[in-house]
Amino acid sequence: MSDKALETLSTLASLWDRERHTARERFAAERQALSPAERVARGLALADLAIDEAEPAPGGRTRLWLTSRSGGPIDRHRVKVGAGDPAILCWQDPTEDEAVHAVVARFRRGMVGVVISGDPSDRHWAGGFRLERAAPEVTFDRGAKALKEWKEATERSDVSQLREVLYGAAPIRLVEVEPLELCDDRLEDAQRAAVHHALRCHPVALIHGPPGTGKTRTLVEVVRQAVRRGDRVLVTAASNTAVDNLAERLIPTGLAVVRLGHPARVLESVEEYTLDALVDASEAARLAKRWVVEANAIRRRVDVRSARGALSRGERFDQLAEVRRLLGDARHHLRRAQDAILARHDVVCATVAGARSSALLGLEFDLVVLDEATQAPDPMALIALSRAPRAVMAGDPRQLPPTIIDPQAERGGLGVTAFERVAARLGDEAVRMLEVQHRMHATLMRFPSDSMYEGRLVAAPAVAAHRLEELPGVAADPLREGPLIFVDTAGKGWGEKKQRDDPSTENPDQAERVAREVERLLGRGVSAGDVAVITPYDAQVRRLRDRLVAPLAAGLEIGSVDGFQGREKEAIVLDLVRSNDAGELGFLTDVRRMNVAVTRARRLLIVVGDSATLGANPYYSAFMTAAEAVGGWLSAWADDAPAFAD
Repeated sequence: MSDKALETLSTLASLWDRERHTARERFAAERQALSPAERVARGLALADLAIDEAEPAPGGRTRLWLTSRSGGPIDRHRVKVGAGDPAILCWQDPTEDEAVHAVVARFRRGMVGVVISGDPSDRHWAGGFRLERAAPEVTFDRGAKALKEWKEATERSDVSQLREVLYGAAPIRLVEVEPLELCDDRLEDAQRAAVHHALRCHPVALIHGPPGTGKTRTLVEVVRQAVRRGDRVLVTAASNTAVDNLAERLIPTGLAVVRLGHPARVLESVEEYTLDALVDASEAARLAKRWVVEANAIRRRVDVRSARGALSRGERFDQLAEVRRLLGDARHHLRRAQDAILARHDVVCATVAGARSSALLGLEFDLVVLDEATQAPDPMALIALSRAPRAVMAGDPRQLPPTIIDPQAERGGLGVTAFERVAARLGDEAVRMLEVQHRMHATLMRFPSDSMYEGRLVAAPAVAAHRLEELPGVAADPLREGPLIFVDTAGKGWGEKKQRDDPSTENPDQAERVAREVERLLGRGVSAGDVAVITPYDAQVRRLRDRLVAPLAAGLEIGSVDGFQGREKEAIVLDLVRSNDAGELGFLTDVRRMNVAVTRARRLLIVVGDSATLGANPYYSAFMTAAEAVGGWLSAWADDAPAFAD
């Protein structure tokens, strides 16, 4: 191993340990600082729960639908526990003996669904338990193990070759491939070039996909081409959402696709393609279930007869041995069914953490396709990248980076991804950028293109001039003409605030103005489902949700910028919140977050902000200048966003 690669991996291991320590401290401090009642009030826990119904889930698990014993619905918007999050069901303390680990599945009809291993206990059926968030220790364990394996990989291994390209000074090799016969003949030139590049580069190729440029579509073609050439492909990403998005696109192509992962973390549209679901539908599973039922019946008889004193020690031993034999046979048959299913699938979809699943032991891949590569910290990305001799990484370093909570770890290099390291060293030798975007009106595209993508983005003809009023039933707005509007609140005195016990920032007066802009927009005839309000701060999200209850019920989405990456809507209202005399912007100074925010809208983007606070920052100053240049600057003094009248 080169000295450079060894030094980088050693540094990453140290930084990962530091990040783990900080995460533990924060989690413990958060739990200790708040009483159980305060945790519930903050949405960090749910209390006094009962099981409304239970249903079998794949893999010997049980899905529980939990409701509040008080009879009121569980408000998903006030709970800071989401689908796929680890959780604990307990009564007092998450460390108590009867605590049960669970994964949050989804919310429906005022209930929260969780998935547990096995069956709920009698005490759970009696109700009165809590749901608490669990610490992400497994994530850190897997990342640390991956770093260790990459450091110890022998020189002749596939990992060592990839290691020297990612962390050393080795070049990328180009190999000859047969001329492309596209599976998707609607790919445009930059997408075709990216596919060809991905197939030629060894051991790694990078695809840079700015917003709306069809990155997912391009990756689907890469996978189809690889399978056509006889490869088995591991499709992976940092988040379950991104993996499911790829799986949803791959399944209709006719490829043999299996989704690996906990059913609670998978979209309903993909659930039937999960390994657990496929195993559960097999003949082996039906046989195994009969053995499990028989084993449980024997166990219950043993308990009853033992309690009566009607069973000798030898008889008890023999019957419990039969229980163990039946359960062992069941596990053996399920494992054989699992192996057989994986063997006949060319494409396996899993998160980067799931790439280490025991189900994949012994299974070899020819190619790893890693989406969201610029959001996966290296220790997690390496879990997936170790599974094959070749990799295609896709992402956008101009959007949100990995989430690193320890500032020193981030500054030390944990916030820089393998994608960025290779792109910085090898440039166009490794990277192909997609340039035609199929989302934004050309006016909305121009500023992010110039500020973040060297002016290289081009609007596809189908979207270049599309307008909101071209949608059925939507009227034009003479007071909000054009696709880009900046509502300047300077001088209104709408100052930002922080509550004593909440570190997040809010701006109540500005939230009211944002709500009025939304109501005017809906008054034009725009469907609530075509509109989203996004803002950088959770406190402002909560305030806006309280203010816009009826539109929320009709389909309006209100959420954070971070939660909206990869999403789009016909119209976006962006609330920047910050308004103070010192010009402090907090994490808005990371302009990658703003780049995500301003690239979510297809036809209309309304940004509400205070130019006096924002103007000292070059990026925001340039944005406001761009809005003014297209006639999109509007002073909040000009009107109060009155109700729309056609």
